[in-house]
Amino acid sequence: MRELITNDLSMCVGCTRCLRVCPVEGANIAYDDGGSGKIKVKIDYEHCIACGSCIAACHHDSRSYEDDTERFLSDLQKGMAISMFAAPANRANGEKTGGRLLAWLRQMGVKKIYDVSLGADICTWAHIRYIQKEKPASVITQPCPAIVNYITIHKQALLPNLSPVHSPMLCTAIYMKKYDNVNDKIAALSPCIAKSHEFEATGFVDYNVTLKKLYDYIKKNRISLPTQESGFDHAESSLGCLYSMPGGLKENVELHLGKALRIDKSEGQSTVYKDLDEFAGRKGKQLPAIFDVLNCPEGCNLGTGCAHDRDKFEVNQIMDEARQKVLRGREKADFDKLYSDFDEALRLSDFTRTYKRRNIRALTPSMPQIEQAFLNMGKITEADRIFDCGACGNETCLDMAKKVACGRHVSEGCIQNEKHRIHDEHKTIMELSKINLQSTKEILSDISNVSNLSDKIAQSLSSVEAAMAKQNQMAEEVNDIAMKINMIALNASIEAARAGQHGKAFAVVASEIQRLADASKATVSETQEVTKQANASIKTMSTLALTIKGDLGKTFKNASGMAQKTEESISQDVDRDN
Repeated sequence: MRELITNDLSMCVGCTRCLRVCPVEGANIAYDDGGSGKIKVKIDYEHCIACGSCIAACHHDSRSYEDDTERFLSDLQKGMAISMFAAPANRANGEKTGGRLLAWLRQMGVKKIYDVSLGADICTWAHIRYIQKEKPASVITQPCPAIVNYITIHKQALLPNLSPVHSPMLCTAIYMKKYDNVNDKIAALSPCIAKSHEFEATGFVDYNVTLKKLYDYIKKNRISLPTQESGFDHAESSLGCLYSMPGGLKENVELHLGKALRIDKSEGQSTVYKDLDEFAGRKGKQLPAIFDVLNCPEGCNLGTGCAHDRDKFEVNQIMDEARQKVLRGREKADFDKLYSDFDEALRLSDFTRTYKRRNIRALTPSMPQIEQAFLNMGKITEADRIFDCGACGNETCLDMAKKVACGRHVSEGCIQNEKHRIHDEHKTIMELSKINLQSTKEILSDISNVSNLSDKIAQSLSSVEAAMAKQNQMAEEVNDIAMKINMIALNASIEAARAGQHGKAFAVVASEIQRLADASKATVSETQEVTKQANASIKTMSTLALTIKGDLGKTFKNASGMAQKTEESISQDVDRDN
């Protein structure tokens, strides 16, 4: 079966809106994108019924659809013979009557154009005649191929109830081919994405041209529609124009039979499939003679392939105008005559079909698998397992566990589980913060001690520097004494020389004094050099000590700020927890 819903995973953000609105379990698969922790959701086409609900729900342009508009226009340009029919929803989309669009299509080369309202009248006639002849217990109508997909794939127990009468579109196509001898290819101007599946299964229609895609083409190419309108290539029909509205079939049947048959109705993806499930569990008088069901909440007029450029009230006004136009000046006998004409001209068997079951893989996990899925999701208690917040895209936690067990979802998609995980991680971080705070306080204490030690070193260096200055002064004084001794030695030598032989002993004394003076001078000179070097070292150490003290001060200030902020953060978290 053709994959109609497109899925651009590069645009998917894993919001799971598509999961929440999809009526079919297993039609979407949520997965971890390459182990990155980012969740994306892809389509499982085996289970998808092409209901289109995910397209409307997606706000990120990840979901769209494909039809046959481009191929249809291309074949027209090539000169291929194509006739078509237009759904009643054509009146409610784009320009008000749809007549200008029909005129443009004829200009493009379309041969004949039929109104599906005719096929809807045939469809109503066929349902009434089928019920009168076969007397089925309860019939589910099938104008929506998404409904047919759901039953033939997921709810096969309802196949005996599914009406064999073709949809209005197929009734129109069959009438064109078998009764009006239209041998061209047939295109449908359609409000429905899933019609492509119906046309594929039955083989009567070659193109599904949705209203949205066609009007998008017209807008993109800045095409101006003709001012002159065009009509259809057949006689005016009955109330079949109302089929595209919720309850349209019911109104048509009651026009001919009154309230002789109980007709229940249901529409909208969020409702109709649940109602079908409930229908399967009922029997006998609990069920209506006809169950009129539609996939879209406002019927085909705002279908999945529509332009959606009008609201429901404007659409209903347009359809009511069509109703009044059909009823104006006509009696019930006129409509009864239409059915008498159908009885003479048409064969009921031409407008009925059979259905083919489509068997798929069952998604039925075992209880141990579901239990393991619950554990993977961090759901231990019964309260956790019935939390049912729906944020994962599932109605219940049990539904989520089943999908996780079947590989249709990932445990990381459970918001409650992620909340618990984040809470645990936050708790761990807070414990580490407390440890870090204590370590920071210890570091601050060490910095303070080192700073105090630096002060003491600086003070000690100052004392040493003062002592060295005193030593230098004393050396200068010793040097002065040595100079004076040197003068004394010089004078003694002179006097010894004068005394001659008598001054020899005195000369020896003078020589020793001279040697002492020289030694003292040399010692003083050496001491001064050492003192100079020591002073330079002390000055360097003093500068270094001051630098260390300054750096320690900055570090102390930064660490103190960090400690204060950490302490405030911990205090705030404690207050929140309380």
